[in-house]
Amino acid sequence: MNKLLVVSLATFLAVTAQSARSDEPIVLSQAELGELFPGKFHAVVNSMVTLDISAKRDGVLVGQMAGDSDQGRWSLKGNKLCVVWSSWMDGKVSCSRVKEADGWYHGIGVKFRKI
Repeated sequence: MNKLLVVSLATFLAVTAQSARSDEPIVLSQAELGELFPGKFHAVVNSMVTLDISAKRDGVLVGQMAGDSDQGRWSLKGNKLCVVWSSWMDGKVSCSRVKEADGWYHGIGVKFRKI
């Protein structure tokens, strides 16, 4: 009887651990990022500013938000997405890993989804 209890407890713990892992954000690999980009996206920056982004096959970015637009470049460096805008973000390159959670992709200070 003790052996059955130990096996049942081990099975329960394994299933519980797997369920907990499935709720955690998934970090996209370089291959998964390559499938996601290029594309068109709706983004929310710092939970406040919304914009639409077109990431073209040649690495060009076009962003549009209420009354403003900018162009830039995107690239993949290993398993990180790198973005630079001509004027937004003071023209600085930002690279981050991308996590998928709740139907959104999350980078540093931004969440986005494909449209």
